[in-house]
Amino acid sequence: MKPILTLLTALLLAPLVALHAAEPPQVNAVPPRLALFSFVPNQLAGNLWYKPGHPPRLINGHLDDSFGRLKLWPNLVRNLKETQGCFSIMAAEIGYLSTATGLLQTLKSEGIPISVEVPAFTQPLDGAQLARAEIHGEAVSGANIFSSIFRISDPKDRPNPFGTGWFVTRDGAPFIPEEMVFDERLPNLLPKFDGALLAGTPGNWEQRKQAARKLTSFTATRQPYENLMGTLMNDYVNYLNVAKARWGGRMPVVGVHWNVTPGWEWRDEKGLDAIHAANPAWPKTKNEFHIIPVFTSPQYNSVQYLNQLVDRLVAAGFKPRTVFMDVDWTYSIPYITEVLRRHKAALAARGVQMGINVVESSLGDQEELCYEHGTLKRRSDPRATPNVLYENTLIAISSFLKGSGIYEKGMQIRVGSWSHRPREVGPQVDEKTPGSLAHTANEIYKLLGLD
Repeated sequence: MKPILTLLTALLLAPLVALHAAEPPQVNAVPPRLALFSFVPNQLAGNLWYKPGHPPRLINGHLDDSFGRLKLWPNLVRNLKETQGCFSIMAAEIGYLSTATGLLQTLKSEGIPISVEVPAFTQPLDGAQLARAEIHGEAVSGANIFSSIFRISDPKDRPNPFGTGWFVTRDGAPFIPEEMVFDERLPNLLPKFDGALLAGTPGNWEQRKQAARKLTSFTATRQPYENLMGTLMNDYVNYLNVAKARWGGRMPVVGVHWNVTPGWEWRDEKGLDAIHAANPAWPKTKNEFHIIPVFTSPQYNSVQYLNQLVDRLVAAGFKPRTVFMDVDWTYSIPYITEVLRRHKAALAARGVQMGINVVESSLGDQEELCYEHGTLKRRSDPRATPNVLYENTLIAISSFLKGSGIYEKGMQIRVGSWSHRPREVGPQVDEKTPGSLAHTANEIYKLLGLD
């Protein structure tokens, strides 16, 4: 959008923003108790920027047309109610939902709390600016990020989030969820290192790192590592201060996504320094750069960083209710097992619930994970339907969590999908259908002994 049009639009919408800020929300339940089980379906047609696959395409449909029909998932409704579980919605979908009918009314009438996942924290922008955009609809440095980043421009089938923010329903009613969950920020915004350059560049260690460091246009990444880490953590507090000023006593509880992935070891400069100090010849090759930090000398500093983030949020008055582990289930099971065990102990010591996203998006359509001999193994099956293979995968992950002792009562299991599997729109979400995500969730509920 041209700068002049951006300014005019903001001015025209300013009264609407003020009105929304003053009105009491039309959809909200009592603050949720500690959830033990939650559900995040992949009805992601509202996420116009998210079109994975070849060719790129949106995922499934809208929630009012599917889970807005209570008769399609009554057992899952019961399971969520019995565990105080949230139904999770991606923020972009709110604008497609009706206030008086469909999913929001169903969840309200059943007393199921709503969790909303906000997407902007993946972006290399200031935390307070991102909050003012997502919550108020403001421009960021003069730019309409709903158009430039999220691909929503002059929509006709939903309110325009530019000028209003995500939290407005299809019929224009302001909306406050019971929980707000941040998308991943760390380690995604830390600089990457080119393993080949790190191994092949002459000079001392600092010179080699500088040559191998991949900087982006995000100016914060020019800071020393410890300062950058502090800046990225402060972004959470700055964002939440904006949210608190908007919502006051109706402020949602806070959830945080946290990566459990080898990517931490490759981006953690502090960890790389420690490995090199112990072995100054490392790394000799690009392969060594990737193998040693995960399989031979993992530092597990990501656990310490999460502890620091939680402590910072607590000190600012925003103690998170749940930290949701986003796990790489396919690279190194021993690595993720150790990280999850360390997180479990650290979060318990801080009185914060550990959640685990039982989700898998890196497999092909005809692939699945299976649980065998205490670990997860990848295999292909060209005869099975992709939906059933996805269900098998999530059940295998849940079996691993239970069998390894990582899962214990009191944790939150969040069953969902961020990929094309399962492919289901409208009535296809019926929980009686094997391979539907609701069917999968109910099977995991029974497997974990929550029934």
